[in-house]
Amino acid sequence: MVFRLGLPVILLLVGTGWFAWASYRRAAQAERALAEVNAEHRALLNEVRSLERAVAAAEQGLRTLSSHPSVPRDVAVTADLTLADVRRLVERKELEN
Repeated sequence: MVFRLGLPVILLLVGTGWFAWASYRRAAQAERALAEVNAEHRALLNEVRSLERAVAAAEQGLRTLSSHPSVPRDVAVTADLTLADVRRLVERKELEN
C-alpha cells in the first residue's frame, strides 16, 4: 500500500520540479533577451540624439552661411533649405536625379 501511494507522489514531485526548472530557465532567457533589447534601444536613442545634434548643427551652419553677405544669393537660398524642405522635395520627386 505504501509503495502504490509513494510512486505517484514521487512522480508528481519530479514532474513539478522539472516543470519549475524549465519555467525558471525560460524566464531567465527572457530576462536576458529583454536586457539585450533594452541595451540596443538605449544605443539607438543615443545614435538618434547624436544625429539630431548633427542635423541641428548643419542647419545652423547653413543659416549662418546663407546670411553671410559674401555668399551669392542663389547659394544662400539653396543653403536656407531646412530638413523638412528637403524631405518635401524628395517625397514629391521635385529633385532631378
